[in-house]
Amino acid sequence: AYVIPGGQTMNPSTGDFLDAINALPNEEIILLPNNKNILLAAQQAAANAEHKRVRVVPSISLPQGISAMCEWNNYSDTPVEDVAEGMISVLGYVQTCEITLAIRDVELEGLSVKQGQYIGLLNDNLVVASDDLNETAVGLLVKAGADKAERITVYYGDDAHDADAQLLVGYLRKHFTRQDFEVIRGGQALYPYIISVE
Repeated sequence: AYVIPGGQTMNPSTGDFLDAINALPNEEIILLPNNKNILLAAQQAAANAEHKRVRVVPSISLPQGISAMCEWNNYSDTPVEDVAEGMISVLGYVQTCEITLAIRDVELEGLSVKQGQYIGLLNDNLVVASDDLNETAVGLLVKAGADKAERITVYYGDDAHDADAQLLVGYLRKHFTRQDFEVIRGGQALYPYIISVE
């Protein structure tokens, strides 16, 4: 119903959430922060909202938020508390994988990373680094337990194209043969690929 713009260094404030809450005609509202850095702002806004019942589903990534929205579709004429609980229940089934480029040399999480290498983050933790995109993606999905998952969704960002994403998925399919794959234009900055494993 309402999207609050955000991104790196553009974290929405409690006031931004309250403005969104007040702009909606709804009396019952569910907030999806989709970022751990703005979870507190969303919770404060829910606590300070007047004349509306506001619940926070503590999604800390876009894939979690999308999965929660899909779960919301399973409810109709249900109290907002039950809807929020149902949405919260699916968050733990989502592994968020992000691929980007290292901007400097670093030793982190037991990994030696060189500037310009591809790095893979699993739920915000650095778990793999490589000069090769395909190797990074496979290593990341192995760490995410993708071999036991049902669905893998690849969101490609501003720095990638559909054809590139299709090639990546073609490579991944050789390693994860039983999973369903989907490619979606995410349009995100800084991360050429965000991959949801469910």
